[in-house]
Amino acid sequence: MNAHQYFSLTAPAGVIALGMVLVACWWVQRRSRSARFLLWVAAGYVLPSLAMGLQSLMSNAQLSQWSLFTAVLYLAGLWCLAQGMALRAGIGSISWQAGALISAATLAGLYYHSRMHDDLWARMQWLNLGVGALLLLPARRLWRARLPADRLERLLHWSFLGLAAYHVLRAATAALLVPAHGPIVLTHSGYWLAMLAGSLLFAIWFSVLLLACSMRTVYMSMRDERNRDPLTRLLNRRGFEEAADALLGNGRSGPWVAVVGDIDHFKRVNDRCGHACGDQVLQAVSELLMQQVREQDLVARFGGEEFVLLLGRVQLPEAEKVVQRIREQLRAMPLAMLPPDMRITMSFGIAAVQTRQSLRASLDEADVLSYAAKQAGRDRIHLQAFA
Repeated sequence: MNAHQYFSLTAPAGVIALGMVLVACWWVQRRSRSARFLLWVAAGYVLPSLAMGLQSLMSNAQLSQWSLFTAVLYLAGLWCLAQGMALRAGIGSISWQAGALISAATLAGLYYHSRMHDDLWARMQWLNLGVGALLLLPARRLWRARLPADRLERLLHWSFLGLAAYHVLRAATAALLVPAHGPIVLTHSGYWLAMLAGSLLFAIWFSVLLLACSMRTVYMSMRDERNRDPLTRLLNRRGFEEAADALLGNGRSGPWVAVVGDIDHFKRVNDRCGHACGDQVLQAVSELLMQQVREQDLVARFGGEEFVLLLGRVQLPEAEKVVQRIREQLRAMPLAMLPPDMRITMSFGIAAVQTRQSLRASLDEADVLSYAAKQAGRDRIHLQAFA
């Protein structure tokens, strides 16, 4: 084996190493079903790289002899890559039937031009077109899909479309760089070196993007766990304060209203029915609150039986109507975990929020008002006095 062949092994080895990095990334996130795309992409790196590494050591005659085996590695790897990118983009799995049909046609062409009529140039065209067709399976749906709002995801989206175009155009490149007939050794040609360099560069680029996306996913997951109540999955106090600070910093979402609600006689539920039943009640109340507010509103559990809402683009009278609807639906909501004679009610306090700095004071006032509602007989709404 000469120095040229040693050099040609550098690119496949580098891509395989990047594939192993993606496997390690998956291992860190293995509990998340959304991370399985990393295994598909890793396979899309490793399998074609094995084929490139083997071919880098072959003469033209050996390339013909092993063409079907290496083609299977290429086709399987690129189908895995296409599947992984489709899962990452959220467009669902690609059709394995279409992949099998494209692969069968490609292998038939390769069989003819290696066993029946040996033609290196024709085999290159068949393989490049087959690989390009596999990558076009998700590319067509990605092209029609809405672009992701996130810049990093959008860059990944366009990069994959660029990869599909690169593989389709590589057939034309082969026609320019590799003569259809002649004594050239493919693995010593400029085309082969350009293909190795292109594969390595694309692998590095995609790895950087995927690792950045994966790291951000892990960070967001950890942040979400930190900022959410484990029982109800509502925001906890920390998460509410962070989200409210961002919301109140956007003047276009105002005016705002803070609502504090407290479940009436919740201790009685725990004492009579048990804490497991009390947890189910808290979850049911949380679901009702989430259903009755808009997507941009915040719902949090501050602890125990106390819930907090931050409603945007409402004045006090409109907020009172929202809370009145919640109160009525809560009273009427059937709860199978409770005895027939027990109903869940809540007492609410409502206060306007003028600025980001006044949020804490408004929450304190709403808390005082909810306590006053309890003192007045429970299952009531007390509203901040109009200025």
